Amino acid sequence: PESAHGLLLELGVWDVAVNPYPRRMDLPDQSPVLGLPELPAEARRDLTHVAALAIDDEGNRDPDDAISLDGDRLWVHVADVAALVAPDSAADLEARARGANLYLPEGVVTMLPWQATEALGLGLAEISPALSFGLRVLPDGALADLEITPSWVRVTRLTYEEADGRIEQEPLRTLHAWANQHAARRRQQGAVSLDLPEVRIKVVDGQVVIAPLPTLRSRDTVTELMLMAGEAVAQLAINRELLLPFTVQDAGEPMDTPQTMSDMFAGRRRMRPSQQSTRPGPHAGLGLPAYVRVTSPLRRYLDLVAHQQLRAWLAGRPLLDEAALVERVGAAEAIGGAVRRAEALARQHWTIVYLQQHPDWSGEGVVVEKMGLRVTVLIPELAWEFRAHLREDLPLDSLVRVAYTGANLPQLDAHFRAR
Repeated sequence: PESAHGLLLELGVWDVAVNPYPRRMDLPDQSPVLGLPELPAEARRDLTHVAALAIDDEGNRDPDDAISLDGDRLWVHVADVAALVAPDSAADLEARARGANLYLPEGVVTMLPWQATEALGLGLAEISPALSFGLRVLPDGALADLEITPSWVRVTRLTYEEADGRIEQEPLRTLHAWANQHAARRRQQGAVSLDLPEVRIKVVDGQVVIAPLPTLRSRDTVTELMLMAGEAVAQLAINRELLLPFTVQDAGEPMDTPQTMSDMFAGRRRMRPSQQSTRPGPHAGLGLPAYVRVTSPLRRYLDLVAHQQLRAWLAGRPLLDEAALVERVGAAEAIGGAVRRAEALARQHWTIVYLQQHPDWSGEGVVVEKMGLRVTVLIPELAWEFRAHLREDLPLDSLVRVAYTGANLPQLDAHFRAR
């Protein structure tokens, strides 16, 4: 494939804007075009009196979760996708075959028709339908009194930067404090936090734009509140013997709390991948005894399956049996690896195109791994790592100047000079 890619570029049949990896992974390159039913007439709890905030990256087009403070209760509102997508419907089968949204720098290929986002995205209309998860956060960060209800919510959309500017104001002040309590509890239970550089890569009119994702308290808060919803649902499923797709992760090699960039780089390698299972089990990396993903049903198929099961349980309808759930977990796991790999390869592809568009690029790298003078250098500005041979023996976490010297796009190989 790499040789064919190089030949097509040399002959001018393709140019650098062609990202071959979704097709190479046999993934769809277009969102599905399917009809969806109207929202059914059913009882919904009116939560429009409670301010709800959907906080996302700037430019996000599929807001599927929002948060509220209601007295001593946290509400996590999630797009009510299962209200329109029933098990084994045409839209459900299509989403199952795709596994998840495919996020590429040049655009998003969704697992569901765009009408699902238009009808259910939180904050895209004045009043939005949601499946809302309400719970209390105890002083030690433990969770109690979960209730789940279809609802109507009035959502205000904010970027993470806007929310960070309001983090000391209510309701974010209290929500941030609860998130910190829960995060502290997870750390006591062995959670591992790796703060490696992340960037956002977008293609705008043929030009590649790479921007670092800053560490923001608002982003950490939203992430923690979503974990709280997933932990509470997992505990409910265990207590009520509900069949749901759990996310589990075995403990990797023991490690001290990562402090430096090289610690985190090494820690990432030691961590084992998470898996989906019909049986509950601990998630070692998150420091949780059990966890179910429930906050992204517009983006991930097994989140949608969890919603379908929860809605059936709330309505007293039959749930999917274990064989049906195993089938769905297996389908999602089978395609999920291809989706994640296509996304990773696409990011490498467009990073190299960015460097080709900026041939004089230079910046700073961090030595994160070494074997004598042979080292691995991580470039935070690009979230890119490469191997280099240094002239002198530098300690881990040393800063080095790096300069781009060329690349082989089909091989996804970028060359840098480190000094």
